[in-house]
Amino acid sequence: MDTFVHTYDEKIRPLMDKIDQARSLLSSNDEGIIFPSIVVVGDQSSGKSTLIESLSLVELPKGSGIVTRCPLVLRLRKSNIRGSYCLDGNNKTVLDEKNANILKYIEEETKNVAGNNRNIVKNSIEIQVDDPSVQDLTVVDLPSIARNPIDDQRKEDSIILRVSPANVDIGTVESFTIAREIDPEGERTIGVITKSDLGANNDTLIQQLLMDRPDVLHLTLGFIVVRNRSTDENISLEDARNREKEFFNQHHASSVTSHCLGIDALINRLADLYSDRAKKTFPKMRADVQNKLKDICEQLSKFPQIYNRALLDELNILN
Repeated sequence: MDTFVHTYDEKIRPLMDKIDQARSLLSSNDEGIIFPSIVVVGDQSSGKSTLIESLSLVELPKGSGIVTRCPLVLRLRKSNIRGSYCLDGNNKTVLDEKNANILKYIEEETKNVAGNNRNIVKNSIEIQVDDPSVQDLTVVDLPSIARNPIDDQRKEDSIILRVSPANVDIGTVESFTIAREIDPEGERTIGVITKSDLGANNDTLIQQLLMDRPDVLHLTLGFIVVRNRSTDENISLEDARNREKEFFNQHHASSVTSHCLGIDALINRLADLYSDRAKKTFPKMRADVQNKLKDICEQLSKFPQIYNRALLDELNILN
């Protein structure tokens, strides 16, 4: 694990920083850039919110009905110091977690963006989280799949997490049905099975994780099973992760599928996939930035006395 983290920080982190620079500089481009992201989707009450909490270490709104009513973009960045920020274009505002301001901010901003009713909109809320315990990932939480447009999931560089609970037959889960339409070959989808402590049949779970039978769902990127905290457990996210480790240490599946068990297994798989996707995306992003720089230079050449040197310097960072 130490070797993985060292390699990740040395080779992938600089690439992620440049992608964030490009994302900021090109945010006003209507055509947009296809950035590598982790898109999390699942039916209502699938455990989607608690899964994202475990990935991001950010408290999210939970409750009955549709709680997520607009996309929530969480930029996770590995850092020696914990810090959380609200992102609005080029503006970056510190959020005070001691006063639960992240949770309150998400709730209030959801009302501002989507209204007080049950409206679902495409405008997003963006938050950056720096923490020693996270890897560099961008996680997008979408509203429940049954009622949300799925256009963003069709982007070929997005990695999709299809979330379903262990106490529900995967074959009946709507998000997996739609997954076949978006990603028919299952090449960029990871199946995440939540609520593993509620699953009635461990043998069925193991067969799904191993995908060694023709009658189980097959995905190229496979499945991960997690055990997140429930709404009844009044424990911290850190305690929940420790409890999950204890749970899987005693689990029947640990002897044959340990690489598929727990939030750490999911984080490591995502980090590997994310870095691969980022490397493939960066050449196109570089070309787009160069084209935009060329357009800006042509525009500025019409006003020779008003060159914006700072802007040009910033754009040249990415070349």
